[in-house]
Amino acid sequence: MSTSIILFRRLRKVYELVYSKMVIMKKNKKILTCLGAVFLILSAIPAFAIDAYVTVIYRKVDIAFVNKSDADLNVILSENNTDRNYYLVENYTMKKIRRLIIDEDYNFAMKADLVVIDNNLENMEAVDLYATISEALEKQKEQERAIEERRQYELARFQAEKEKQKAVLVKSYETVQTPEGDTVYSRSKDEKYTASWWNIRFGMFDGTFVTDTDNSYNSFRYGISGDFTYEYTFDTFHIGIDAGGQAVLLPFSGDDKTMLGDFEVVPKLGFTKHLQFRAGFAGILRMNGGDETTLHESLFSPVFGLGLHHVNIGKAVFSGHADYLLGHLATDDLKAAARGGLNLAMPIAEMEKVKVTFNMGLTDTLYVKESGIENRAGVILAIGAENVIK
Repeated sequence: MSTSIILFRRLRKVYELVYSKMVIMKKNKKILTCLGAVFLILSAIPAFAIDAYVTVIYRKVDIAFVNKSDADLNVILSENNTDRNYYLVENYTMKKIRRLIIDEDYNFAMKADLVVIDNNLENMEAVDLYATISEALEKQKEQERAIEERRQYELARFQAEKEKQKAVLVKSYETVQTPEGDTVYSRSKDEKYTASWWNIRFGMFDGTFVTDTDNSYNSFRYGISGDFTYEYTFDTFHIGIDAGGQAVLLPFSGDDKTMLGDFEVVPKLGFTKHLQFRAGFAGILRMNGGDETTLHESLFSPVFGLGLHHVNIGKAVFSGHADYLLGHLATDDLKAAARGGLNLAMPIAEMEKVKVTFNMGLTDTLYVKESGIENRAGVILAIGAENVIK
């Protein structure tokens, strides 16, 4: 056999041997790959199973926190506190508690933290967190108490202001009771539908006390009087006039054979509801005087002063004025002279257009003389009538 043939056969055997080993290796590789895949699948099954049941527990914990039920949370933890994956559930619960602290829900955070501690006394993080929650809860309660005290204070102040406003309404407005028993404030007592107002008074009793300090003279006398007032109101001001007179007729004591009296005609102007400026003319009379009297003779004088009117005191109406008698400057024996008056009108009867009133008043005329003071003070009881302002 030739050498070439022998060499060819040997090469062929080597090739067949190599080829057969390669085939075996390929088969083994496929087997190893399949075994590896099977191993990975079998390894993943327990991990997947663990993740699945822990996730179910997480959902139960979420529901307990949503319902704020520490009892439900305690059941969940106590059922699983011996499980090897309990630490996962516990950590998840602690995260939920810390979230409550951020949201300042300290009440349930404390309850949930106590549940964690009860199920694992070795959880020092939960123990430390409990102290933190307790401190934060106490501060929150202090803030709530301060807020409540402030709310109560504001409520009391509101109620006081409400009662104050109610008193003002009752004083200033007409009230009407509804069939249901509620009170309705219909219109202001000061509301006017009529621009003009008039008033007439007749003084049926004028008791006048006359004194002269320089001569130690005293006298009490009876008289009568009459007054008339008219006012017209515009949008921003009102004008009017006061006119009246008094006759002191009968002396009860200290008769010096004189008859006293006075009169006035005084226009007035007001820019506010109650205050008025007065400027007019007045006469202070002494008649039938002789050597027997020490009283000053008649004085006729311009007057300037202030008036106060339409001041409601309940159902009564208060008014008053004070005037300076400029005419004393033309009289040698007078240093100063002034007069004034007060009146309180109380309604007796009210008809559709006219109101009848009972009036109590005080008047005074004062002379400051070169020697001594002369004074005429009076008490007036009068019946009045005025138009009803609507």
